Amino acid sequence: MKPLLIFSIIILFFFKAAQADIVKYVAPKGTGKGTQISDPADFLNPDFWESIQKQLAKESITIKFLAGDYVRAFIEKPLLLKNMGHSKNKLILEGESQKTIFSVPVGYPKKPVLIDVINAQNISFKNFNFTGDGSLGYALRITSTKGNTTKNILVENCSWMDMRGIIYGATGAHQEGTSHITYKNCVFKRIGVDSHSHFMYHSYWASHIKVLNCYFEDCTGDYVRFRAHCDYGTVQNSTFVRTSSFPVYAFISVPLFNDVDPGDETFATHYNFTNNSFTNTQDAIAFHHYGYNPKQKNYLLTAAEAELLNNGKMADKREILAKNFDINTDNILIKENKTTQVKRTVVMGSFARYGATSKGWTGFADISELFK
Repeated sequence: MKPLLIFSIIILFFFKAAQADIVKYVAPKGTGKGTQISDPADFLNPDFWESIQKQLAKESITIKFLAGDYVRAFIEKPLLLKNMGHSKNKLILEGESQKTIFSVPVGYPKKPVLIDVINAQNISFKNFNFTGDGSLGYALRITSTKGNTTKNILVENCSWMDMRGIIYGATGAHQEGTSHITYKNCVFKRIGVDSHSHFMYHSYWASHIKVLNCYFEDCTGDYVRFRAHCDYGTVQNSTFVRTSSFPVYAFISVPLFNDVDPGDETFATHYNFTNNSFTNTQDAIAFHHYGYNPKQKNYLLTAAEAELLNNGKMADKREILAKNFDINTDNILIKENKTTQVKRTVVMGSFARYGATSKGWTGFADISELFK
């Protein structure tokens, strides 16, 4: 075969590869089919998303969210992405930087969510911006129903700012079938109603959640929460800041709330919290339990056990964490974090609440030295 012909075939191959991904367009009030930028579809049109799902069986697709305010996701109905995605072909939802906005105005009834991702896979969100003080459970919720999965979701270059009506979380990943969720280069500022409100609320056996290169400033509750056996959590290269006008809560929180007897929430033990910056709080990272013991667990400590956890040798502290809480410090990487105006880097807490009987001690123990 002649060199020129070979070269032409190679060029044709790469040209086709570059053109393989299909691009569609949606707008806040689109009326078209979405095939052209001048003819965008309505982003809430279920028929449009059904056609996208069918097309994903053949090729990857990028959906361009044109500049504008997608407030209808709040005042009309949320954007529901259920049973969406393909194992091999990528679905990319991409806004225009700083111009694709999901606003949450005040003066409307409380709504549960703006964007709901359920039983989905292989989806990326880019350049979405959420703002507004209206009453809202979650801006972006990622979850799965019983027996189903949601996995391989990337949230990149998105922002959640000035949302003082957030009730639970600006975002969050939930349920056992939900895994491999990554947040990258995202910004969170001034969020929350009270202590129940968080930047990120991950819970109920969701796993493999990564938070990379994100910026967090001022929340009325925990900044990043991994609740109820939310395992394999990673927070790396991120910045956490609290100003004096916001209450003092943990930046990274691993809590349990066992309000039934026996308790039904347990700890997980695989975490990587490294190369972060923490500024102005009491406890940067907190593992803590409230309420009744689950079956065959001893999360409520006696005074003697608490003495070992607070003042014992390193081996004693590790044994209490492993024996009582199933937390193996060998599986937790906490290092190279920078702290400024932080009293304790890592704490372990246990509290008899919801009617549970104390075994002799409640409080927080400083376990920072285990991770030096």
